[in-house]
Amino acid sequence: MDLQHMKMQILCLGLVILAAYLGGLIARKLKIGEVIGQIFGGILVGPHFLLLMKQLFGHIDNFDKILLLHPLYIFFNDSLIEYSEIFENYHFFVFLFLGIIAFSLGEELHRDRIRQVGIKAIYICVLQAMLTWLLLSVGFHYLFSFSWINSFLIGSIGIATAPALIFILMNKLKIEGKLKSILANIVVLDDIIEVIFFSIFLSIAVSLNKGGELSFMHIATDLFIEFALAIAIGALIFLALKFTLKPKLTEDHDEDSEETFIVNLLSKHSTPSVEVLLIIIGFIAIGISVAINFELPFLITAVVAGFLISNFHSHAIFDSLKIGNVMPIFNLLFFGIIGSTVRLESFSLDSLVFILGYILLRATGKIVGNYLGCKITRQDPKITACLPKLMLPQAGMAAVETILVLSVLPGTDGELIFNTIIPALVVFELGGAYLSEKTLIKWKTWVTGEKEAFKATGRLDNNIHDFINSIGNRAIPMLATTKDQAVFELSKLIASEINIKDISIITNPILEREKLSSTSTGSGIALPHCRSEFVEHVMIVCGVLENQIEWETIDGLPLNLLFLIVSPKDQPDEHLHALRMLSSLLSKPGFSDELIAAVRNDRFLSFCENLANQFDTSPADTYTQRNSIPRGESNGR
Repeated sequence: MDLQHMKMQILCLGLVILAAYLGGLIARKLKIGEVIGQIFGGILVGPHFLLLMKQLFGHIDNFDKILLLHPLYIFFNDSLIEYSEIFENYHFFVFLFLGIIAFSLGEELHRDRIRQVGIKAIYICVLQAMLTWLLLSVGFHYLFSFSWINSFLIGSIGIATAPALIFILMNKLKIEGKLKSILANIVVLDDIIEVIFFSIFLSIAVSLNKGGELSFMHIATDLFIEFALAIAIGALIFLALKFTLKPKLTEDHDEDSEETFIVNLLSKHSTPSVEVLLIIIGFIAIGISVAINFELPFLITAVVAGFLISNFHSHAIFDSLKIGNVMPIFNLLFFGIIGSTVRLESFSLDSLVFILGYILLRATGKIVGNYLGCKITRQDPKITACLPKLMLPQAGMAAVETILVLSVLPGTDGELIFNTIIPALVVFELGGAYLSEKTLIKWKTWVTGEKEAFKATGRLDNNIHDFINSIGNRAIPMLATTKDQAVFELSKLIASEINIKDISIITNPILEREKLSSTSTGSGIALPHCRSEFVEHVMIVCGVLENQIEWETIDGLPLNLLFLIVSPKDQPDEHLHALRMLSSLLSKPGFSDELIAAVRNDRFLSFCENLANQFDTSPADTYTQRNSIPRGESNGR
């Protein structure tokens, strides 16, 4: 055993873990996205950045004469090549993790969820994939004079989307529901289309490069065999997991079962556990390694296994992929290693125009295609606003295919495609990570508790106590004549109380949310809301409208009562509780009418005291006096 080499391996692993962790920590403090920081941390300890530093400090030999810099001299001269090779060997983890993420997509491919999403996801996917392929193919042929076959290859690679980053972020932010389901369906179909297109055009390019003749039947046969074998391996993974992981709990298991000793010995129940996670990783690793060995589309293998598990075994298996104290380690390693693979030296002035062209054409195809698809299929406005931005990240499969092009198309063509796409992937991965994280955080802010706002839950006495504590003395009659004026007037009370001079910090996210869909709950009531980093606890403002304003209500009735809710950004459960609490109180007969009369007659505090006394709860007079704003200041009068 070479201890020197093992020492270097341990050093590399330690560096990438610490760099990714510290990068994520700094990025979180700077509010630029934790994933971006983890990727940048990987870049800074990666061999490509160090090679760039060596080239930048060309007089490295002078370091030998300086005692403190002598270790750097030894490293750059004797160990940098070995250091680079070790990081190259870590790439297996990226492929393994991509396989696990592809398997996890099976959770969203359950037949019930597919029926819920319907054929609309197919329309969106096909539209954006074809538009992206056409823009890149036609653009590179006519704008940059690439041959048609090379343009088609670049266009097919451009279709690919990196699912790992998006779904890691979704799991991290605990985002479920329609957005995740429709995105999973689109991403899976997107990669299937991309693999088919890439396989066809790469086969044509290789045939032309060898001077051979094109054969449609030969290409079609190869594609059929590749997909059939990839699906077969996925089915074998499914059978292995089905054999190993039981779909029911121990107490439900029939002790008199005729299962053999070996089955009972190996079987684990599919409840969330590290043991189940290890079994999944083991079988996925074996399956995709076999697929890669035979040059098959390994992501298809993993997706098929996940699809079969979801539909024909136990859906609970996927919960083990979300274990809170384990998966963050895998996520950190993935993004750190991704950063270490960024080929900074691939950027050059000669290919800069091609790189920019690829970035602009692909981004246009993805954003416009997904936006038009959402509009045509009449998706929820919130999905229309978010989905196009989530389809930009690109790495993984696209990088593998680009390297494959370089290896099978030696010479100018392969190098030109490689030097164009690899730097662009860096931009899409970094920019896509930042945009995706911001988009998903905004999505979670929009949808937190929306359905629950219509459900009356919890004990009424507890809800009254929470209502009194959250609203203080923030209840005013309003003379606003527009939606913007109403939101501004209510936001002003909160802004003045927490000493925010720029009220748009509160009004902008609320009005942006209202543009997507109304927060009206019917019966003349609306609950505009947002989450903000500038508040430490839930703050509610009540406004009684004296004039009718334009506000899209779900029942067509004019609006007369507004509750503006601002909650801490890092406490989504509190936000949800506030919506439920208000819903419970507003469902109480006569509550809204009594509240409106109390506010108009300047006896809101008496109204709250009477409410508290009805249920023998504390009227929170001390809280109200301590946290309320004098009525004159509240109204700006």
